[in-house]
Amino acid sequence: MPVKQPAPVPKTISLAAGAQAVINGALVTALEPCQFEVGSGAYVLTGRALWRSQRDRSSSADALYFAMMEACSAPEAFEPARFRLFAALSEVVAQDRTHDAQKECAACAAALVAGDPEAALASARRLAEANAAKSKRTPSSRGAPAQRRAQIVSTGTV
Repeated sequence: MPVKQPAPVPKTISLAAGAQAVINGALVTALEPCQFEVGSGAYVLTGRALWRSQRDRSSSADALYFAMMEACSAPEAFEPARFRLFAALSEVVAQDRTHDAQKECAACAAALVAGDPEAALASARRLAEANAAKSKRTPSSRGAPAQRRAQIVSTGTV
C-alpha cells in the first residue's frame, strides 16, 4: 500500500515596505510591510536573487528569466528586446544540453518567433525552475554542498 505524502505547507513570505519580489514572473512591490503565504507551484524570488548583477549570475537560465521579465513588463518593450532575448536563450542552449532543456529552449524560441510574450516568459520560468532544482541537488565542483540559492519556491517544494 503506497504511503500517503503530506500536503505541502504554504510558505510564508515577509516583505518590508518598498521591498520587491517576483512571483510566477510578476514583479510585486510591497506598499507597506506585509506577509503572505505562497502555495505549492509558485516560483518566488526575493532578496539577493532579485538584485544580483548580471555578471554575478551563475546561470544563463536565470539571466534569461530576468531579461524576459523585463521585456514582458510592458507590451511595447517585448518587440525591441527580442534580439537580446534570443542571445540570452543561446547561452542557455549552450549551457544546458539535456534533452528536456533543449525541448524547452525550442519552445521558448518558437514563442519569441511568434511574438508571444506570455508563452516565452512561461518557458523561461520553466528553464529557471529546472536549473534551480538541478543546482539544489548537484554538489559544487570542490566537493562541498552546493551553495543555497536565494529563496526559490517551486513546484512541490513550498
